[in-house]
Amino acid sequence: MTRWNIATNDYFFTSSVILEKAPWYIFTIEFCIQWICYFIPQIPLPRVKIKINNEETNLKDYYGTVADLFHIYICSPITQWCFRKIKSDSIYFPYKELERMFPEKFKSEKELLFTEEETKENKEYSEIIGEEFLAAYKKLQQINLQ
Repeated sequence: MTRWNIATNDYFFTSSVILEKAPWYIFTIEFCIQWICYFIPQIPLPRVKIKINNEETNLKDYYGTVADLFHIYICSPITQWCFRKIKSDSIYFPYKELERMFPEKFKSEKELLFTEEETKENKEYSEIIGEEFLAAYKKLQQINLQ
């Protein structure tokens, strides 16, 4: 089975198209365990005293909730096992080019995680690369038309 996705980095303004291949059951296991992990209730653990690495603490401070415990010991190991079985190929594109091609994907994932000041230089650099890519792409189209 094959699936594809678009990955973006809103700090460095990089993006790629990722093609993943694996048997269907690997994708099914990955989906199911992540779905279960999402719906595990956030029930706080009791403040039972425990000793970990010669340090006294309690379950609530160390693990947090039932959902955290499930994620650490069940969801994450199974998901990592699935990731090891998936063969991935990435094709890197300028951020602006993929944003132009898949605007709905970029709108749905936009979160303001960084200030404009933090990312200003990265964004400018990304736009320069994008312009150069677009110019080279147009030249290739002209060559193909001849």
